[in-house]
Amino acid sequence: MEYVWDVLLPGEDLPRRLTTDYLVSEGEEIAIDGRQWLVERVDLTGGGNAPTGVVAVVPPNEPA
Repeated sequence: MEYVWDVLLPGEDLPRRLTTDYLVSEGEEIAIDGRQWLVERVDLTGGGNAPTGVVAVVPPNEPA
């Protein structure tokens, strides 16, 4: 199963699209364009055969 995420990067107006084969969870690190980010919040927005969601991230050296 694939999950499609709209990742909200600090300072950017538009989200980045990320596809994973697992549910992203708060507190884990994910890579966007070769840079690591810490997941601060996950909001699932879709269900069924095409689960989707919005992920807010912060740099990993900042507190979540």
